[in-house]
Amino acid sequence: MKIFLLKVLSIAIVILFVQGCSKVTMANYDRVEMGMIKSDVELILGKPDQCEAVIGTHTCVWGDQQGKHIKVNFIADRAAIITQDGLE
Repeated sequence: MKIFLLKVLSIAIVILFVQGCSKVTMANYDRVEMGMIKSDVELILGKPDQCEAVIGTHTCVWGDQQGKHIKVNFIADRAAIITQDGLE
């Protein structure tokens, strides 16, 4: 019984740790460069929380658009405009 409880507790701790580890940081923002393809940006930041496509462009947001976030505008699948808000 102790081993089972220890395994459950370990899994719960790992889940909480992973959820608390945001890739929306100033260090990762600094790693994203103009001209990067979307898949390379996703290697750094993970999957975006939101994306919109408008007339040949894609705008993706990582984080909370109303708070701490990184926003990348892609033209022809290449990062063209990279902005952030709330990062230190």
